[in-house]
Amino acid sequence: MKNSISKIKISSFFLTLLISSPAIIIFLYLFIGHSDNWQHLKDTLLFTYIFNSLYIMIGVAILTTLLGFTTAYLTSLYSFAFSRFFHYGLILPFAIPTYIVAFIYGGMFDITGTVTTFILDMLDKDLSEVVFFDIMSIEGAILVMSLVLYPYVYLICKTYLSFESASIIEASKTFNLSSWQILRKVILPISRPAIVAGVTLAVMEAVADFGVMDYFGVNTFVTGIFKTWFGMGSVEDAAKLASILMSFVFLLIILERVQRRNKIFKSSGKDFKPIEKEKLTGFKSFLAFFACFIPFFFGFLLPFIQLCFWFSISYKEIIDEDFMTTLYQTLTLAISSATLITALALLFVYNVRKNKDKTSSILTQVVKLGYSIPGAVVAVGILSFFSLLDRYIFDIFSSTFIISGTIIAIIFGYCVRFLAISINNFEAGFSRIPQTYDDAAEILDVDEKRTFIKVFIPLLKNSAFASFIIVFIEVIKELPLTMILRPFNYDTLPILALELTQQSQIVESSVPSMFIILIGMISVILLAKNMNKAH
Repeated sequence: MKNSISKIKISSFFLTLLISSPAIIIFLYLFIGHSDNWQHLKDTLLFTYIFNSLYIMIGVAILTTLLGFTTAYLTSLYSFAFSRFFHYGLILPFAIPTYIVAFIYGGMFDITGTVTTFILDMLDKDLSEVVFFDIMSIEGAILVMSLVLYPYVYLICKTYLSFESASIIEASKTFNLSSWQILRKVILPISRPAIVAGVTLAVMEAVADFGVMDYFGVNTFVTGIFKTWFGMGSVEDAAKLASILMSFVFLLIILERVQRRNKIFKSSGKDFKPIEKEKLTGFKSFLAFFACFIPFFFGFLLPFIQLCFWFSISYKEIIDEDFMTTLYQTLTLAISSATLITALALLFVYNVRKNKDKTSSILTQVVKLGYSIPGAVVAVGILSFFSLLDRYIFDIFSSTFIISGTIIAIIFGYCVRFLAISINNFEAGFSRIPQTYDDAAEILDVDEKRTFIKVFIPLLKNSAFASFIIVFIEVIKELPLTMILRPFNYDTLPILALELTQQSQIVESSVPSMFIILIGMISVILLAKNMNKAH
């Protein structure tokens, strides 16, 4: 038994070292000397990258807080027209990747967009005669990303408020406080940790986004990484930019955790009771409906309707043998990656369960950090890692072992990026299995392999399925990591959608975009059914 456990522990240690190597290498580039290209970047574009990234972070933080917290507050504390629908409907923007919404809004609201042209024709005006908001700008990028990312804040705040005791709110009413005063003096302070946690996730997604920034022509660290790499041919300088971006992201994580540790508001378990929703009528009900309808409409309904229309007029032109090959490649990559990641996550969490020591727990937490690193940064780290292996390991044995630009490199990148999601699912699954099961198997002298197959596997099948589906969805949507690491002429649906938009074929890009969304929706339905079975 001990020998078997030690094998699991050793495997976990080497896997952690392997998976964290790209991040370590990227971080080390901060301390490597400057090249001429880097000096040029520093003198011309670095300030722009920093300013734009900070501007986007602040803009997305403000808008997602406004949209996410307002809708969570209204649906948690009040009952109004269609409030039950909005309980689920406000999550739907998650189904559309940010870059697809960007393509749709660009095609609708830019200078020659369908909506812009229609309004100008209806008013019989020229563009110079009206006030025009340029969607193809950094402010447009902030708006589009906020409409898609606000569910991070909405979900976390709604969960937080639903677990808060109604007694806190009822106690505040005894002081004759108005609804506005209760919101400002009670609900906002106790919700602050949830707001910050949701905003941090949204900001991390925004600052790491490539598709939106590239399409809108906004210079950020992520677009800079691609331009430096493919434009200047300098992997080292791209890695240096990636190391600065990674430092930005880790600083965000540290600030969020420090803030969460210092601001904890908790209800007493004894007096807990669910919040009784106040029914709104008349004008107040309309206002609450309107406040929830706006983010739902612009975040999901409008882009989805436009996408359906474009799809209906372009699918015959796009869906051919090459498209079906791209669809097959996307699905194959997602299924194989999700299967491997699910298996690796089970190994890590099982190691913690069996050994119950700090080392095993730390290894798992280190691996989970990969999810906080942007896809483009992970890709740069992996290529740097494989380059070092080829230069200093394989050269010694006078052999060539090319991994960069292969399917292996992409799947490895997905493991670094998405293993945390799978681990979280299994941690939740193992937490529901009593320790007495392990003790009983040990008392009955049942060997570890049989215990794992006969006891743990049946009890963890729902967690494994949830892990598989969530990672599958993430891989289907992933763009920058796949673009950098893919083999030559190996396309996936997100890459095809981006390439079509870069060729000004916005309408045609709706076809791969629609398939991404439909696959995501089917996966979410399967996940919801699995969650119902689990309960």
